[in-house]
Amino acid sequence: MNALHVAYRIFEPIQLEVEFDVTGITVLLGGNGEGKSTILRALAGLLDAEGTPFSGLPPQRRPIAYLPQEHLLFPHLRAWENVAFAFDDRARRHERALALLARFDIEGLAERFPHQLSGGERQRVAIARAFARSPQIVLFDEPTSALDSSAREAFITSALPALRDAGIPTLAATHDPALVEVADRTVLLRDRRIATA
Repeated sequence: MNALHVAYRIFEPIQLEVEFDVTGITVLLGGNGEGKSTILRALAGLLDAEGTPFSGLPPQRRPIAYLPQEHLLFPHLRAWENVAFAFDDRARRHERALALLARFDIEGLAERFPHQLSGGERQRVAIARAFARSPQIVLFDEPTSALDSSAREAFITSALPALRDAGIPTLAATHDPALVEVADRTVLLRDRRIATA
């Protein structure tokens, strides 16, 4: 199982110093205002921070896939085009995108636009697009908070195992106890410090 060591000092919007390992599916757990989303945004390069990994690289050069709560698909692109956006190889873009959609059991949605997809379907398209970048780590911010029960179950039983099987370290900031149950590791934030890692 691949692991990634995180050691960051964050100054804004809150002061936070953290150090922990992301192994397999790692859940970042803590109350509101503890800094869970701040840590993800710092790793993604969206906040100034010092430390490792990736410090000093601009967001677009970091080998990460960051999936905020909104999933942020391009509204004018079909599902397969959203996934293919990450590929440089123009000749095989469609074929490669369909293969990734199939990995998440949504190849039948390839021609749909984001507004034609449910929240869970949009999330799986966003995860497939994240895979297309061959990231060193995947970051989820509250991945189950906006999903209905069936989409939540699909995320837990399908998407997370696919990430684990691919050997991509995954860090999910959450309040969801179901994610804690399936996690390989839990990092608890309390009083803006790592309480357990």
